[in-house]
Amino acid sequence: MYRAGALIAMLALLCAAAALMLWRRGTTGRERALAERFVERQVRGTQAAPSTHTPRPQQSVRPATTQTHLARARAAFANLMNRAGIARPRALACTTLAAAVIGALCAGMRAGPALGAGVAALVLAAVHAWLTWRAQKRYQRIVRQLPPFLDGIVRMIVIGHSVPAAFQAALTNAEAPLSECLDRALPMLRTGMEIDHALGTVARIYRVRELELVGSVLRVSVKYGGRSDVMLDRMAALMRDLEQADRELIALSTETRLSSWVLGLLPILLGAMVIVTNPAYFDAMWSDALGKRLVYVALALQLLGAWLLYRLARIRT
Repeated sequence: MYRAGALIAMLALLCAAAALMLWRRGTTGRERALAERFVERQVRGTQAAPSTHTPRPQQSVRPATTQTHLARARAAFANLMNRAGIARPRALACTTLAAAVIGALCAGMRAGPALGAGVAALVLAAVHAWLTWRAQKRYQRIVRQLPPFLDGIVRMIVIGHSVPAAFQAALTNAEAPLSECLDRALPMLRTGMEIDHALGTVARIYRVRELELVGSVLRVSVKYGGRSDVMLDRMAALMRDLEQADRELIALSTETRLSSWVLGLLPILLGAMVIVTNPAYFDAMWSDALGKRLVYVALALQLLGAWLLYRLARIRT
């Protein structure tokens, strides 16, 4: 009985963790949607401009191997650590694996291997959710720091600095995490890479699409001239407007999202409370074949209801 109740409780916790990850992903998409529409239009327009680069020959597509998948996994892990601002990723990975293994062994010896695997999955899901939340917070801080950074570039350009010199001078006054993000572009610029390619590489690592637009505007200003200070000033004003609109959208949808969380977690918490406070009641149902089917049906309906609530609460962009 203890093993069955613990297994049901573990499945409920995993469902809650999956719902949290889905909610974070929906929040991330909503917060970036308004900015991405403008960024994609502007980047597409700048990429359509004449370029002196010679087209690269098309390379043959090679089938993916195990080493390729491992390299992609390592790159994704490194990018997540960079976006989350983890200074010692190896220590975090070792600590997480140790906690997952210890928790799985303890739970497996007491309630079986299924519960042990559930505990390990729950630990990994919790760490991944924490890293995603941390990366999202850093992304929001970077976006909030971009308008003052662009204002600094505009001031340097107005007093007579060139665009690359203004960029480097404004970078010295930038605060973390924006300074950490842009410091990766400086070695690329010193090796001769164009500023839009350098910022585009950094934008793909940190998933900050606004940096691609900044790099495209700076490249156009360096290569073709024009009033780069006016363009950057308007871009800073646009980013401030988008941030204000996003905050208003979050405030308007808070009640709906909170109601979805209450409706989604209430059956899970009630079921866990019944299992803990009155195990004999659940034991009678679990020992019967029909009762066991009803438990599985209830779990399936709970998953379906959580998915429907997520679809209802998600704001389509």
